[in-house]
Amino acid sequence: MAKHIFQAAAIGVMTTIVLFGIALLAANAGYESLAKGLFWQNSLLQSLAPLGNIGTPQRPVYEGTPLNFLAFLASFPLGFFVYGSVAYIALAKRRA
Repeated sequence: MAKHIFQAAAIGVMTTIVLFGIALLAANAGYESLAKGLFWQNSLLQSLAPLGNIGTPQRPVYEGTPLNFLAFLASFPLGFFVYGSVAYIALAKRRA
């Protein structure tokens, strides 16, 4: 059982890191929607963090806050947990 937990955790970490890397490449290539989809956990958490408008109402310019940075950092453990949980379930079904 501990072996499966370790394998699932490793799969979760690697999946999150690989998808983050692909999302960075997609964002640099101009595919913002694809990047947001690949790194969905960051998009989800960023939608919960407020942005400050430092522009005018006619021409808004939004600035991130420290909460946005914390949301970015928290998106990695969320990805590890979600992908690791899916991997654990898949490994348990394969074992049975």
